[in-house]
Amino acid sequence: MPNAIHIDRNDGAAAISATAVALAQAQGVQIVECVWDIGADLTHEHAHRLDLITADKSVRVYFPDLELTTSGNASRTKRSEERLQRAIAQLTQRTPAPTYGYR
Repeated sequence: MPNAIHIDRNDGAAAISATAVALAQAQGVQIVECVWDIGADLTHEHAHRLDLITADKSVRVYFPDLELTTSGNASRTKRSEERLQRAIAQLTQRTPAPTYGYR
């Protein structure tokens, strides 16, 4: 039975990775790698860690166990997608705004 739980977490991680790549592409960000660290302390709020890596930057996102082991739950899916959107926003290339201007 522990293997079935492990497979479910891996399936959840794969689904979240696919969502991250799709959301990033929609924003013009090319994710080159998604690296998971599936944690052992499943009761911890940050049980699982995902590193989203582009050619220039990376960002780390944490997920509780329930978001990896359940699918089809609308509120958990929404929280995961919002967390991914915030992470992807950190990966976008932005030109810094000038701190002063000439008139």
